[in-house]
Amino acid sequence: MKSDLQDVLITVARIDERIVTIFNRQELIEERVNSMDDKIQQMSPSVKFGERVFWIVIAVVATVIGRMY
Repeated sequence: MKSDLQDVLITVARIDERIVTIFNRQELIEERVNSMDDKIQQMSPSVKFGERVFWIVIAVVATVIGRMY
């Protein structure tokens, strides 16, 4: 009985460590996403416009190539 209780406590401790690790990773990912969001917000409107034009051109080229074959 005592051994079973110890095994359960060890298992619970391991699960707790895993949960803490997962939350720490989630926090780091959240910080990175927030940092990227801040950088995107700081981009000037002309850069945003240029990026949009670039992706539109890429999409059009891909569509044309796709229709050729």
